[in-house]
Amino acid sequence: MKYLILLFILFVNLFAASVDTKLYEGENRASYYDEVKKEIQKSTHEKLKDSKIIQEEFLQLSRVREASEQKISIESYNLDVFDAQSINLTHYYNGVKQFALVKDKKNSSMQISKDLQSKLLFLKKTIENITESERSKLLSYQLQFAYYKLQQKNVETKLALLDKEMQRIKTKLIGAVSLVVCNEEKFSAERFSAFEDAIEKNDQEIIAKELEKEKALIEGNQLSSKVLQEMDILKAKKQELKSEKISLNLMRSVCLLEQKKSTNFYKLIEKVQDTILSLDESSKKSLYLLELEFIKDISKERLGQAKFLFGATLQESKDIFSSIKEFIFSPLFVFNEQAISISSLLKALLYVVFGFLLGIFYKRWIFKIMNKWKDVSMMSVRLISNIGYYLIVLIFIIISIGSLGIDMSSLSLIAGALSIGIGFGLQTVVSNLIAGIILMFERTIRIGDIIEINNELSGTVTDMRIRSTTIQTFDNIDIVVPNSSFIQNNVINMTLEDRTRRLHIPFSVSYGTEIADVKRVVLEALSVSDILYIRDNEDRKAEVRMTLMNSSSVDLELIVWVNRDPKIKNNPIPSDFMILIYDALRANDINIPFPQLDVYMKEDDTKKREENG
Repeated sequence: MKYLILLFILFVNLFAASVDTKLYEGENRASYYDEVKKEIQKSTHEKLKDSKIIQEEFLQLSRVREASEQKISIESYNLDVFDAQSINLTHYYNGVKQFALVKDKKNSSMQISKDLQSKLLFLKKTIENITESERSKLLSYQLQFAYYKLQQKNVETKLALLDKEMQRIKTKLIGAVSLVVCNEEKFSAERFSAFEDAIEKNDQEIIAKELEKEKALIEGNQLSSKVLQEMDILKAKKQELKSEKISLNLMRSVCLLEQKKSTNFYKLIEKVQDTILSLDESSKKSLYLLELEFIKDISKERLGQAKFLFGATLQESKDIFSSIKEFIFSPLFVFNEQAISISSLLKALLYVVFGFLLGIFYKRWIFKIMNKWKDVSMMSVRLISNIGYYLIVLIFIIISIGSLGIDMSSLSLIAGALSIGIGFGLQTVVSNLIAGIILMFERTIRIGDIIEINNELSGTVTDMRIRSTTIQTFDNIDIVVPNSSFIQNNVINMTLEDRTRRLHIPFSVSYGTEIADVKRVVLEALSVSDILYIRDNEDRKAEVRMTLMNSSSVDLELIVWVNRDPKIKNNPIPSDFMILIYDALRANDINIPFPQLDVYMKEDDTKKREENG
């Protein structure tokens, strides 16, 4: 069996392709690229491939070289202005905007990394499942995979640099918030009122243009390009007014943090968030939301985590849950080019747990319905329940692995290696499992059977599982026996087809005893006794036979047939018949012999002559 598994794995490996990791790993990639280039040139000269495929390979190789030699760096923001004793509010807000820009770049890079991961997964499957007709494109796929892998590594390097830059800016701004100098006149009520009036006036002008547009459509007149241009200008102006108002309010929130006015701060950021969400331009909206999110992070340090949580409004609570949701659904690691998150792991775990629960429910349901059918043996019930249970669990384990997005075919090599390990290291366990399946299907041993193994162990089978069987000895001791013992050894099943058994009860009488009297006495005592044995069957009637004329006794045996019915509590045992024989012989004055030895003393002739002499 082990050699068949090895041959199967070798066969799979011969015809299955794998990703060439030398194209994107190791320090000698440049020399390996030269070897690949020579291979492509060889294909060109010998015309082994189509010219389009060769041209594509050259192009892909060039891209791989560029990605491999690419140096990743980012521009650092100058934070010297935050080392002063007092910090201008505008400078501080510029730092907030810079943090938001870096965070936006990080989000974009993470999306790029996610897209690259999807491409890598698709290419990996394409390479591993490539058909013989597409073998000529294998190198092109390998180079394309290497390019995306190198790009992903570059993106990961950039993400690390962006994280470091964000942490640098964040640390500086959190420490500098108490040094911000605020000009209260900048946030006067008149200025905000002027913003509101300008926005309202702009809305009125937009509404007027919209009415003019609808009138033209109703009358069937063509709307002039000038009117459409004016509408675009008005909408753009409205967005600018809102943007300016948002920036001013964000700066004001920084001042409230500097003054530790927590109540006013929480009220203000809620209004700011509503204004941000009303923006039409998605790029501006995302940047402002990042700025607001950063200011909230600063507030946790400035005002304290507890005040932030208890002072937060409904929207802030939603933000907290959103961050938790993002953490749960963000990738933890990548396995086999598939991103694995906490949510996917939990989902897979739930599938497995549900499979086990469903399997347990199935077993209980089988036992419940089978109890109604009295003619069905317990062994059949166990067989149906166990097979169904393991099948349900196996199906849900496969579903859970599939829910992680892992291709089962990609695990073939792992399964092959595991098979070899099982063949060499776990062969005893596997043999017991296979023996359990054989026993369940053959039904040569069933629950309730009385068995004996190699004249060493005898008892009643009380339970049968996939790996082992429980035997309860006649001393009420439960012994767990591996199933392979029933396949490898001689097993006596006393109740396999017929539960009637013939017992041989040996006993002895003295020489000189009438054998006919012994037979009569024993059989009469047996016929009037309460011992349960087969009485009315002519083919299986009780009888007494002589077995041996021993040195000091005549040996006989009582042959009697009994029924080993598990439903009967007082099944007869050899001891019952021995007691009956003993009492019958004793009552009729028939001697039961014991070993005797006669010793003859021979007198010495020399000593006798001396005495007579």
